[in-house]
Amino acid sequence: MPLGLFALVAVGVHAAADLVDDRVLVLIDALDAWADGLLARSETTAAWVDRIGPLQRTMIARFIALGWELSVDLLVVFPQLGYSEADEAEARFSFRRETWRTLLERVNRTPTPARLVRPFVTAIFSAGGAYAVARLVESTLFVALQGDVAPPAVAEGLARAFGGVAMVLVLASHGWRAVLRALEHADAACEARVKQAKSPWPVGLWGSVLSFPLAVALLLEAQNLLALVR
Repeated sequence: MPLGLFALVAVGVHAAADLVDDRVLVLIDALDAWADGLLARSETTAAWVDRIGPLQRTMIARFIALGWELSVDLLVVFPQLGYSEADEAEARFSFRRETWRTLLERVNRTPTPARLVRPFVTAIFSAGGAYAVARLVESTLFVALQGDVAPPAVAEGLARAFGGVAMVLVLASHGWRAVLRALEHADAACEARVKQAKSPWPVGLWGSVLSFPLAVALLLEAQNLLALVR
């Protein structure tokens, strides 16, 4: 289960990084154009204009996106490996030592950035990972069914249906657990700071700052997909 949670959220982070990759490239192109304009003003630096070409800019954008993704994996996704369930009854009803109600009460009492951001981004990344699994199931079944097995229209309908079922199953079995683990980890870190008579607000700040834009990008992409479906 911990490996499954890690993989699910990591796939969602990867999907978000793919979306941000293009936006990073646009930013790098704008910075390169601005730098070329400055360098062109002087004969001494004019030779450096266009020294960084489209290929180099694309590679820089990809490395930035990769570093961003790996950083979020380390700071936000890696704690998913600490998930554990005491017994079957607790696994079924989620009545663990720290229940949803207890955790949410502390969020309401002390709404630190970690307690608010980590479950939010984890939920979005989990949904993105489940959607990626659904697309994989859909494409695999469509290729396997079309042709001699079923007409393309029937294969497409069956593939979409099974892809939707796969997404629901992944979210039902892993999605809520990933959110619970994110909330547990953030809460435990905040409580440890409180016991040391320190403010819990700086807990997980870098992870929250790095993961929030990726989650928003994935959420906006989901809204665009829904708009196309409508």
